[in-house]
Amino acid sequence: MSWAERACARISAIFAGALLLACCALAGCGFHPVYATSGSGEFDQRLASVTITPIAERMGQILANTLRDNFNPTGAKVEQRYVLTVVLQSSSGDYAIRKDGTASRELLSVIGGFNMTEVGQEKPVLSGAVRTNASYDVGESPYSVIVANSDAQTRAAQEIAADIRSRVALYFRRQGAQL
Repeated sequence: MSWAERACARISAIFAGALLLACCALAGCGFHPVYATSGSGEFDQRLASVTITPIAERMGQILANTLRDNFNPTGAKVEQRYVLTVVLQSSSGDYAIRKDGTASRELLSVIGGFNMTEVGQEKPVLSGAVRTNASYDVGESPYSVIVANSDAQTRAAQEIAADIRSRVALYFRRQGAQL
């Protein structure tokens, strides 16, 4: 083994040791990713204590149901301490045009805002804005357009639910760190 190979092996061993030491230090200090969500089946009492108010229209119903399932996947009975209010607005427009001037793809844009307040309080403890886009193919059959639009609404609602859940979970994590 030449001196260059030994030097390269020594540097690799030092690098591996430093990396292992850094990982141990991060594990020991309580490090966790900021925007990571816990497992979908994992129960969090703080998230389960959030009540979701009814949200208008079909996409709102899908969003409310998805949030309820994400916040309290086990369906446990927990004292309600927070109220989450979400308002959505959606619009759709032609995204791709065929040669004959008709739409071949539609873009569904959804924007909204949310507020989370403690029960009995008026000032929100958390608020934010959400936005997502989902597109779908426009087929020849009117039925296929309805199904595709419904699928796009479901995907948009699920993306918004994931965004809101991560923000609420982050809020609770930060509140736990301040106690």
